[in-house]
Amino acid sequence: MDFEDELPDIADLNKIEEGLYLGNITAAVEPKVLEKNYISHILTVESKPLPVSITSLPGMAFLYIQVDDMANEDLLSHFEEAARFIDDGQRKGNVLVHCYFGVSRSATLVTCFLMKKYKISVDEALQRIKSKRRCVGPNSGFLAQLLLYQMMGWNLVENNVQYLLYKLQTAATSLIEGNRKLFEERYQTLVQPDPRTSSSSVPVAYSCRICRSPLIRKDSILPHCQGENPVWSDCKWSGSMHNLPICTKGIFTLPICWMKDTTEILQGKLFCPKCQAKVGTYNWCAGCRCPCEAKITPAFYFIPSKVDKCL
Repeated sequence: MDFEDELPDIADLNKIEEGLYLGNITAAVEPKVLEKNYISHILTVESKPLPVSITSLPGMAFLYIQVDDMANEDLLSHFEEAARFIDDGQRKGNVLVHCYFGVSRSATLVTCFLMKKYKISVDEALQRIKSKRRCVGPNSGFLAQLLLYQMMGWNLVENNVQYLLYKLQTAATSLIEGNRKLFEERYQTLVQPDPRTSSSSVPVAYSCRICRSPLIRKDSILPHCQGENPVWSDCKWSGSMHNLPICTKGIFTLPICWMKDTTEILQGKLFCPKCQAKVGTYNWCAGCRCPCEAKITPAFYFIPSKVDKCL
């Protein structure tokens, strides 16, 4: 089947604001439509890129983000890149943001851009878009990602607990699906430094009970509430945790670089890197359960009796 045979019949795009258009894929592959609307920049968020007949057009700038329209897809990681591209395009000409129908994926990125540009909420940004293009409707997963972006103040805040929970979940999905390359490209920053070798002012929180080797820095600990299964879409993890019933019965962390083979084998035991004593377990797929009955997924769990608290 030819590329053109798969396209919607009508080129459909709407002007959202000066210099910014939102539309479907047919609009993006019609040179006459692009010329008529003075499009100089095209942001494609689709499962496959635009044909060479379009990307080879002179004087045009392109950004391709490969994402399917599914609730568990990670679009949040692309928000900053997309916002920069749209902003640059608006300054230099007109930008077309499109997916297949111009309803969910592309609408999510335009919403993200308006939120960041005007410091407004998800609802207000979507209302602005719907006043120009009534058919837009990001899927539930993309809406939750937009809300998280709003909670972080229109930026990707790397040490925000809610964002860390999000990245852990999306990283787990990439590993379960066998995409280690994606993990290494997008989620490698989740892996925490080895407290034995890294120079940092962050104190060591736990050491091996047998050999006293430092294992966990304070900023590697992932908090959870007693009896609750934490989910990344819960906005309480973006706020202050002073009033939350944080559990102290079990120790969960982000992955740490001394943990060997945790991205190759999806579950197993954690051993002290110095004396090889067993100190815990990890499981990307099914998670682990704390003595408080909270289940964390994915999980890097340390047995309290196998480590000593240093703080």
